[in-house]
Amino acid sequence: MKRTTMSLAAAVAVLAVIVGLATLTRPSTSRAADAAPPKQVPVERAEATCPQVRTLDGASTLYTAFSPGNGSATGGEAELANVGDKAERGKLDAPGRPGAVTIDGKDVPAVGWTADGAFAPGFSAQATTRLGNGAGRGLAGVQCQAPGTDQWFVGTSTADTRDAYLYLTNSTNVAAQVDVELYGPDGPIAAEGVRGLTFPPGESQNIALKPLAPNVPVVAVHVLTRSGRIAAAVRDQQGVSGNDWLPQAAGSGRSFVVPGLPQDATNVRLVLFGASDTDTDVNIEIVGKASTFKPAGFESALVKRGKVTEVDLGEITKGEASALRLTAARADVLVGVRVTRGTGDAADVAYLAATPELTGRAVLPDNRAGGTLSSVVFLTAPQGAAKVKLTSTAGAEPATAEVDIPAGTTVGVPAPVPGGAAQFALTVEPVAGTGPVHAARMVAEQMDKVPMFTVQGATSARDTVALPTVSGDMSIMVPEESPEPPKKK
Repeated sequence: MKRTTMSLAAAVAVLAVIVGLATLTRPSTSRAADAAPPKQVPVERAEATCPQVRTLDGASTLYTAFSPGNGSATGGEAELANVGDKAERGKLDAPGRPGAVTIDGKDVPAVGWTADGAFAPGFSAQATTRLGNGAGRGLAGVQCQAPGTDQWFVGTSTADTRDAYLYLTNSTNVAAQVDVELYGPDGPIAAEGVRGLTFPPGESQNIALKPLAPNVPVVAVHVLTRSGRIAAAVRDQQGVSGNDWLPQAAGSGRSFVVPGLPQDATNVRLVLFGASDTDTDVNIEIVGKASTFKPAGFESALVKRGKVTEVDLGEITKGEASALRLTAARADVLVGVRVTRGTGDAADVAYLAATPELTGRAVLPDNRAGGTLSSVVFLTAPQGAAKVKLTSTAGAEPATAEVDIPAGTTVGVPAPVPGGAAQFALTVEPVAGTGPVHAARMVAEQMDKVPMFTVQGATSARDTVALPTVSGDMSIMVPEESPEPPKKK
């Protein structure tokens, strides 16, 4: 008993010394230590869901993916599989080598890419459907996206001549509950049966928009996830005059650049949605080949809160590759653009959205060349002069080009083509020290008299993630001293 008592007393004494030292050496709460900046580490996992494809017989969909890789990341794989039954469709061979999987048929299930290890940094995927004739004829491209919780699509329609579909896919392992909201020129549209939709893991649905809101000339679609996450996409078709997927609208704001207007556009329609509780004027500028200017007769547009406004700009490009620069005066808006090439039945359409300036490399996995196929990169420098490096990869020796963009102009250049390649991946990287640049890429195919095409905006790839700095701090073991109560006078 005596020995046990002495051991306990010794332990208490040692603990008292430790606590006393900690109290004496504890940093003063009045002097905060400088926090170290978070460490940037390579992304460890990426996912990209490609929507279900439903079209006519004769359609063929090419699923492309590319991982430029990161020198400090190793191992891993990138796999394409059905969302529902998880059946494998294909894999990438290695980082730095693009991959493609072709699926023929009019009804293709939703599929998803998952990439980890060395394949995850900068991973990007696209689905491109080609239909040579009949309703929906043309090229339709969509960038496969990770599931989200708040997604907008601006510029579709439920007019008699149009058919629009919303595709929703739960590629996660958790059930999702989703609300779908529609807005038109008169404001919110009362649509039944699209609130509180429940999606178990692996489930996909396609929803025709026309029965929900018949004969609305222009529509904005909002997909809001109450729980879980969902991958959403909207496809718009106009008879034999083309079809394409709408890109997700960039977040609401007051300043936008929409790159990607081809020089031979026969019609450009700007669509604006009032995302705030205040009406606003939106100034419209064209960033063209030689300068930035206000188009005569279309200097501005009034956008009312909660309503959709469409501005028919006609043949606004007038033979020059261009971009739209938009500035809202008093309130936030959302932006979409519909572009037509060709006329009548010999036409195709594409949809554009605003893109942020590039802060790092952007990755576009699906590019074509050879015969009647071409890929054109549109580069816009809305402020100072900029320089961009283009790198095309088909698995062997890459092809590169550097492009100068004068301040306040747009340049359209063919993508560099690796020797003998018919399909390749493209990275677009701003050169350090130059002005802001916005980019988009058009894939085009001339079929008889029909100029089929699709345009995708370029956004900076997700290469790294911020890892907060963590350090040990023994002071958390020491209780704070209670302040002395004020003395009574």
